[in-house]
Amino acid sequence: MSDVFEVYNRCGSCRSFRVDYVDRLSRTMGHCVARTGHPNAAAHDFGCPEYHLDRARLVAGTAVPDDADLSPHERERKRRLLHMHHVQSHAPAPRRVAHDDEPARPRLREIPLDEEGATMDRDALKQVLAEVLDEALGLSDTPMHPRYRGGKVVVVPANPELQSKELDIDVLFRKIVSIRDKLRVLEQKINAAEKLDSTEKVQLESYITGCYGSLTSFNFLFKDREDGFAGQ
Repeated sequence: MSDVFEVYNRCGSCRSFRVDYVDRLSRTMGHCVARTGHPNAAAHDFGCPEYHLDRARLVAGTAVPDDADLSPHERERKRRLLHMHHVQSHAPAPRRVAHDDEPARPRLREIPLDEEGATMDRDALKQVLAEVLDEALGLSDTPMHPRYRGGKVVVVPANPELQSKELDIDVLFRKIVSIRDKLRVLEQKINAAEKLDSTEKVQLESYITGCYGSLTSFNFLFKDREDGFAGQ
């Protein structure tokens, strides 16, 4: 079986991809030796977290990132080091201890909010800040439809000898809302990414829209329709 050539971050250009056959649509099919739990793969599939570039399979002229030759573990280690450096470089300066001879700074409760001297207590300000951050990050306390509160999802295998699986609907709903919120944050990060051109942003946003579309099946769990998913 002849080898395959693919662009970067596709299964066909990964060292773990093994060619099995070419189907009737001329697509190269194979298996992945790195993902034993999900071995079947197509050469044109997007790479997984175990992706490791094989330059001998790379289409000539394909652009690759600087860390393209790193193994998955090396990439993860580099990502963690960069994140640690970012956190350290943006860490707030240590608080300066006021001396006895310095005038006391006004407490939060004593700071006026307007010319008339109106103030806001700490709890109210914390609530306002939390709402602003939730709105900016796409996070919210999304209510579930009361019809399904306290209910269960039961998955029954086709084999009657196997035990069924139960899951609280409240737990399932929280996971679905968490996925929705993370997709919204990811969408905002893509839109704000300066290193991505408009074509790349549109392509990535289309994948997110596809995810929204796949999740519309769970819209019946939302109390408010506008809190659910909308996509293609």
